[in-house]
Amino acid sequence: MNGDRLLSKLVKEEPKREENAADVTLPDYTGPYEAYSRAANQAVYSLHVLLGPDELRSFQYAHLDSDSTLKIAAGGQVIVLRFRGTRTTEVTLRGRNLRYMYDLLHQHRLPWIARADRDFPDGAGKKPIVTHIVFEEIKEPDRG
Repeated sequence: MNGDRLLSKLVKEEPKREENAADVTLPDYTGPYEAYSRAANQAVYSLHVLLGPDELRSFQYAHLDSDSTLKIAAGGQVIVLRFRGTRTTEVTLRGRNLRYMYDLLHQHRLPWIARADRDFPDGAGKKPIVTHIVFEEIKEPDRG
C-alpha cells in the first residue's frame, strides 16, 4: 500500500529542525559582521559582549538595572546599560540602527552583541552596527 510506505518513510526520517535562536553559539569572526545574535524565542540568562576575536565580557541579565537609555547622538545612537552585580558596571554602546537591539536587550533575548572592528559607510543600509563599547565601574554612594 502506498499509504503505508509513505507513513513508514515519514516515521523513519527525522524531521529537519530549524536552529533554535537560544542555541546560538558565539559568532565566527571569519564571517560577515553582525551587531547582535538572532533574538531568542524566550529570555536568556546572560549577555556576552564581544570586543573582538580574542576578548569577551559577560553579564547576567538578572543584574540589568531597569533605568537604561537610548539617545540620539552625533553620528548615531547611544545605549547606556547598568549591571548591578558585585560591582555596578555601566556599559555604553555607540552605533547606528540600534533601536531594535535596545528593545531585545530589555526583553533579555539577545545572547550576544558584538563591536565592529571598523566602521562602515553610512550608505551601508539600515543594518545595525556597534562601533564603540565602553565599560565603566560606577562607585555607589555610601548609604550609611
